[in-house]
Amino acid sequence: MTRSDEILSTFQDIGEMSLRNWRERFPDYRPLGFLSGYVPEELFHAAGFSPMFLFHDREGRGDAQAHLPGFTCWVVRSALDRALSGELSALAGVAFAHTCDAVQALADLWPRVAPDLPAFYVAMPHHLAAPAARPYLLAELQRLRERLEQITDRELSDEALRESIALHNRTRALVRQLYEVADRLPAPALQTALRAAFLMPKEVYNPLMADLLDTLEAHAELALAKGEDPQGSPKLWGSQHHHRPRLFIVGPELADPTLYQVIADAGGRVVGDLLDLGRRYFARAVDETGGPLEALAEHTLALLPTPTKYHPQRRREAHLLDMVGARQADGVIFARQKFCDPHGFDIVTLKTALEKASVPHLLVELEQTPHIGQMRTRVEAFLEMLGA
Repeated sequence: MTRSDEILSTFQDIGEMSLRNWRERFPDYRPLGFLSGYVPEELFHAAGFSPMFLFHDREGRGDAQAHLPGFTCWVVRSALDRALSGELSALAGVAFAHTCDAVQALADLWPRVAPDLPAFYVAMPHHLAAPAARPYLLAELQRLRERLEQITDRELSDEALRESIALHNRTRALVRQLYEVADRLPAPALQTALRAAFLMPKEVYNPLMADLLDTLEAHAELALAKGEDPQGSPKLWGSQHHHRPRLFIVGPELADPTLYQVIADAGGRVVGDLLDLGRRYFARAVDETGGPLEALAEHTLALLPTPTKYHPQRRREAHLLDMVGARQADGVIFARQKFCDPHGFDIVTLKTALEKASVPHLLVELEQTPHIGQMRTRVEAFLEMLGA
């Protein structure tokens, strides 16, 4: 087993680990769940917590149906199911930021259905370029800071915040490097490495990711010296394909590895994405020199908006076309999670832009328990059209 295989295996283990086992593996860290890409991880980290995203379970327990309508997205239903079953009791709390109506409803329900698990909430402006957006968000961050100080009975100093910002900036830089060499990894390995960034303490993740990137670079240099194809290790890739279509993925957090595995099996590779918890999440560093709350607010407002937010100068369709061109993608796969209305509306605009630019695209609707056979047939046909 190569060093890259070992690191990816570690990331895979973390992704499949229960919260109880997580606490045993990382006894020096206090996990705190979050359920939105707009939650300020640095504030919670500076307060002594290790933020981790609450990815969904494949199998729903059904307990959430007593509290949420059946058309609620299964990401939200899964989080409530896990809370009601007691699975999340190992967390120090759960953090929400206002994104979609489903997350808002869950945040409102949480104190009543899971009162023993503290909930933190950050309100978010919808119009990110509005004159009031910055002071509004800054006030929300200050309010969260004061609440964390009350709960932890410790001052949340600017120095501690800057240290957390620096740590998370390191993660951002490493993940950006990962995307630059995405075509050297099979799609499932890329997804595994990305997901681990949201599940592991950053203090543990960063050295492993740096090691993985160094290993991939060394392999590429060795392959070039031998006159071989540097795009990934044969062991990682498995079966070889004459041409591996370069795909760009669009969707929400996309925790389920099924689509990535189907793409790899069909001979494709993922070279970029427009995911809420993907490249856009890590695209920019937070300023480490000024006031930390001001820097966090500016960073949030400067990111490409998710489908629930609006910024007139940062249009998602323009960004998608730019990235598809920059990554030399052959086609785009829309990975829409069932009942996710914001991304459903977003797809309409993005598809129109792709069609005008003559970029092939495929829409795949994902369910909590995936229908692998149907997905495989559609992806294989799409890749065959692209010349796999």
